[in-house]
Amino acid sequence: MTEFRRKGIIVAITQALDYKTKESVEELELLCKTLDIEILDTIIQRREKPDPATYVGSGKLEKVKNFCEERQIDVVIFDDEITPIQQRNIENVLSVPILDRTQVILEIFSRHATTHEGKLQVEMAKLIYELPRLRGKGLYLSNPGAGIGTRGPGETALELDKRKVKQRISTLRKELAKLKLNRENARKSRLESGYYLVSIVGYTNAGKSTLLSSISGEKDIFVSDKLFSTLNPTIRKVKLPSGRSCLVGDTVGFISKLPHTLVEAFHSTLEEILYSDLLLLVVDISDPFYKDKIRASYSVLEEIGAHEKPIILVFNKIDVLPGDKLELIRYEYPNGVFISAKQGKGLDGLFSKMEEYFKSFDVRVKLRISHSDYGLISKYFEYVTIEKLDSLGDFDFVQISGPESIVLKIEHILNAKVENFYL
Repeated sequence: MTEFRRKGIIVAITQALDYKTKESVEELELLCKTLDIEILDTIIQRREKPDPATYVGSGKLEKVKNFCEERQIDVVIFDDEITPIQQRNIENVLSVPILDRTQVILEIFSRHATTHEGKLQVEMAKLIYELPRLRGKGLYLSNPGAGIGTRGPGETALELDKRKVKQRISTLRKELAKLKLNRENARKSRLESGYYLVSIVGYTNAGKSTLLSSISGEKDIFVSDKLFSTLNPTIRKVKLPSGRSCLVGDTVGFISKLPHTLVEAFHSTLEEILYSDLLLLVVDISDPFYKDKIRASYSVLEEIGAHEKPIILVFNKIDVLPGDKLELIRYEYPNGVFISAKQGKGLDGLFSKMEEYFKSFDVRVKLRISHSDYGLISKYFEYVTIEKLDSLGDFDFVQISGPESIVLKIEHILNAKVENFYL
C-alpha cells in the first residue's frame, strides 16, 4: 500500500469534457502517486485556452484557494506546463506550493535516475526548465559546482544566476556528448556482433521491464509498478526456440505531453531505438485508454524518427482482461501478439513473430559443407538457421539464413558457396 506524504489537488482546463481530459487527469494522478502525493479532488474549467495570467480564471482560482484552506492541501498540481508569469501570479493567490505536469515528471525522473548519465540528463532537463523561471533570488548560487565567476559590473543577481545556469547546461551538454560517444562505441560493438537488435518500447508502466525479464530469464532486471522506473537502456541476450539469439533492450517509457526538455535531454538514450532492427511496442491491454496510448507511442516514435521501423504490437496483461473483451481486441488487431509477461503466457507466439521478421531480414546462401567442418562454424549457430537440403557422401548441402555479416563470415570460412544445385 502506498504511504502518501502529501495531499494534493489537480487543476486542469478542457475545451470539452471528453475522455481525453479524463485520461490526462487520471494519468497525472498516477504520476502524483509515484511521488507519494494523494489527490483528493480535481477542479476542471472548460475554456478554449489557458488564461495567460493565471491558467484558469480568477473565480476558479479562488475556488482552488478555498478548497486548499478547507482540506489543508499541501500542493496544487496543474495538468499542463504553466508559464513563468502564470506561476508567479498563481503563487501570489495560493498559499501552498504549486507544481505543473512537467515538474512532476522531472521529479520522478530525478528520483529514478541511478546511472551517472541518467543523473546528468535529468539535471540538464531541470535546468532548461528552470532557466526562464529564475527570479534573482540567488538560489542557484548556493551550488558551488553550478558555475564559476563572480558578478560582473552592473550584473544583477538574476543575471548572474542565469549566466551560471547557462554555463552548467553547456557543461552538461559536453559531458553527455562524451558519454554519447561511449555509447556509440558500445553500440558499434553490438552491431558488429551480428545479433539482431530488438527494442522494447511503449507507454510507461505497460510492462516492458517485466517482458524483458520474462523472455531473457534474468530476474535481476528492476521491475516496478511505478511510472518511469526505467530511464536508461537495459540490454540482454535472448535465446529463441529455434536456437538463434538476439539482443533485446528495454527503454524509457513514453507518456502523453512528454516535456520537450526531457526529449532533448534523453535524446541520446532514445537514439538506441533508431539502431534497432525490430521494435516491440508493448501496450497495457487492461488500460481503458489503450488506443490513445498506442497513438501517443507512435507519436513519440515519429518525433525521434523511428516510426518506420518494423513494429510488433504486443498487447500485455491479458491475464486481467475478461475473455469477451480480449476476443474483440484480437479481432481488431489480427497482427498483434497477446501475452501476459508476468505469467509468461503467449510468449511462444511472440517468439514466432520475431522469428518471422528475422527471416525477412536474413541473407540466405546455399553451401556445401563436409561433416568434419561443422565444428569450424559452431560458434555461429546461435546467429543463424541451418536447413539441410541434401547429402552426398561426406558432404551436406545446406541453406544458411542469418544476418549478412555472419553469413559472409561462414561463407568465407567454408569457401564453398553453391550457386545452383539440383536435389
